[in-house]
Order: sequence, then structure tokens, then C-alpha cells
Amino acid sequence: MLKSASKVTINTGNVLNLIDIKKKAGQNVTEELSESIKLTLSEWGTQNGHHLQNGTSKSHAENSQDSEYMVVSTSATNNEAVVNITRPHDDVHNKMAEEERKNLKIGVKIFINEDSTTALTECMENVFTALHTERIENVILAYNPDLTTRGENKDENNTKSTFTKASPMSLGSNVGRVSSTEIEADNEADARKCEAILPGIKILWAVLEDYVKEGRVQQLGVADVGGGCLRKLHAWARVKPTIAQINLASCCVVPPSLHAFCKANDVQLLTHADPPDLLSLAAVKTLSDAGIGCNNLEWCARYQVHIKCRGVLALKGYVCKATLENRNN
Repeated sequence: MLKSASKVTINTGNVLNLIDIKKKAGQNVTEELSESIKLTLSEWGTQNGHHLQNGTSKSHAENSQDSEYMVVSTSATNNEAVVNITRPHDDVHNKMAEEERKNLKIGVKIFINEDSTTALTECMENVFTALHTERIENVILAYNPDLTTRGENKDENNTKSTFTKASPMSLGSNVGRVSSTEIEADNEADARKCEAILPGIKILWAVLEDYVKEGRVQQLGVADVGGGCLRKLHAWARVKPTIAQINLASCCVVPPSLHAFCKANDVQLLTHADPPDLLSLAAVKTLSDAGIGCNNLEWCARYQVHIKCRGVLALKGYVCKATLENRNN
């Protein structure tokens, strides 16, 4: 499968209607993404089981109408064949049409490890296409470069978290019980991490700001940055972050500087259970096991659509892009 393609994008569609995923209660985020990709590829392979040559089907000229699973495009910059795999019997379009758009709230979280403006733009446009929408209520950026060098995150997937979805945090008096020594340690760690990730975040943030300026995105947020880093991003940005996500699986207490800054600047502080290495472990293995030799996932976006008045999650899905192994044949 995909003998000559160099890139592939995978749109899982609405994973809430995938029975196989529903049966696996308690699975973590990485397992859900991996299973969603595997099921999408399996369905695509069953319905569209012919090899590709240079990004086009052998029989495409004779049977241009035979496959609604595959759309092939070629990059104008590097002439790379890109295969876009979707699930045509998915109910995203129907679900979006069941409610008036004003009653829906779309949230997107983007996982990306490179500060590539091209990749981020491609990711965003794929999400708009997947959801058949012209605007998104909020986008959260999860930028995690050089994950292989972060030994402290090695066992992230093995850590149990009581938070299974993003939710507002009630901190109570936790901050008041943190010692001055702990605050200083937090600031020092925050500064080291910020120095490494803030330049890349700014590059990507400028792309997202353009979407806000165009009216296609309403709010922007950022995941897994400390209080000092969020403060610097907030001061620099034209469009201020209004959401900050933190993974409590990797810390016992919310960093005091982060809590204080969010409270003072009306930034909503949320928790999440997404591992920082989401792109680099199980999802990549799933692609390889499915018959696609995959070097890496370039980016992945998770979209969630809620019905505002009822707080019901109506849609949830993933759109990802992978780089395939080089093939000389």
C-alpha cells in the first residue's frame, strides 16, 4: 500500500461512532489515537485496495469515480506525492448539520514538534476541511520540540492521571502552601524550558494570529508552558492567549507563577492528560504495523465539537500527517 507516496494525511472522522474504540474503555490518549488511525487505514485499505504509482492509482484514469476514500495532491514546492485518506461514511457532515452553527463550539488542539509555519498552516486547513466549517472557536497549541532528549518525560504514558479531559481547575489553597524554595525552583525550571521552546512558539503563534485576524479562529491557547513563559508570550503576542493547559500527570502542584498570572490576566487554566510524546510513540508504531513504513508524524490535530446549550460532545476526531519511508523503487 502507498508504494510511491512520500506523505500521507489521515482524517479519522468522528471517532465517537467507532464501535471498536467504544469497547476499549479506559484507554489513554495515545491508544485512542493509534486505534483511530488503524481503523481508518483498515477501512481505507478494504475499500481502496490498489497500489499507488507516484501518488496516483494505476486504474485511476479508467475509474476516476471508483474511490471516495482517496484524494491525491502534489506539493508545488517539492513535488511530493501526498495521499489524503478519509472515511467517507463518517457522520461528521451530518452531525455538524444537525445543529445551527451558532449552537456549536469547536475546540482544536494541535500537536506539533517543529516550528514549521507551512506544517501548521497545512494542519489548520485540513481541520477546516474535515469539519466543513469556516470558523473555529478555540485553538490550543502544543509545541514539544526535541522530545527524545527529555528523559524526564520517558515514562509519561505509564503515569495514571485522574484527569481524562480538559477541565477548569479549582486550586483552593494549594498555592498558599507552597514554600518560597519551591517557588524559586519552579521559576528556574520554567526559565530553562522557556528558553528552549519560546522561539518556536512565537513562530507558530504568528500563524495562528493571522487566523484570528481573518475571523476564522476566535481564541488561542497554549499547552504545557510555565508561568514565566506564558507571561513572555502574553507580552509579545498581538493576540493574547486566553487558555493555558497543564498536564498534572507530570507535577503535583500547579506552578504558583502560572496560577498567579492566569488569575491576573483572565486566562482560563485547564488540565489535560495528553502525553508530550503523542506524535512519536504508539501512533507511529500503528502506521508501521498497518503496512506503511513511517518515519514520523509531522503534526496531529484533535478536534472536539460541543453543543453549547447542553454541553454535549457531539464530535471528536483526529487529522494527522505522516512522512513515509523513502522508496527508490
